[in-house]
Amino acid sequence: MSISQFRPISVTPILLRLAEKLVVRNWLFPAIDSTVIADQFAFNPTGSTTCALTFFMHHVTTLLGDNSYVRCLLIDFSKAFDVVDHGILVSKLSQLNIPPCILHWISCFLTGRTQQVKYATKLSAFQPINMGIVQGSGLGPIIYIVMESDLKNISKINILFKYADDNNLLVPEKNRY
Repeated sequence: MSISQFRPISVTPILLRLAEKLVVRNWLFPAIDSTVIADQFAFNPTGSTTCALTFFMHHVTTLLGDNSYVRCLLIDFSKAFDVVDHGILVSKLSQLNIPPCILHWISCFLTGRTQQVKYATKLSAFQPINMGIVQGSGLGPIIYIVMESDLKNISKINILFKYADDNNLLVPEKNRY
């Protein structure tokens, strides 16, 4: 195994996870435009892998009714959660209609974190975490949706849908873009 294959493990206290879920349910989900959630099939109460596959097959089949072929561009952003810039994310969150205290709480949640590596019985020194979203947290998935929310189609004919950090673009033959 190479070092790039290792993933961080973040353990958050139970009470913090409950607080995160309250913030998501009471402030973040209501503040996010429904069109942002509509094309994301993961991290969504009404989404699933089955829904994403059904959506994909329906739209490819429909587009093939008027086109000889459909281009399918399937993009998986490598380590997408690990490279989220906190400044950009907080800027996007500040555009939402959420109370300033919640925005500040999320900003504090993201910053001031450290990590340590354990190999066998040896421990490294603590190092600051300057980027990324805490995976396995209650807050992580929804703020990732906010982070990628400005990824949109250029053409109304194209169909974009997302599943976590996978982005899928369907482009019919009869498209000038």
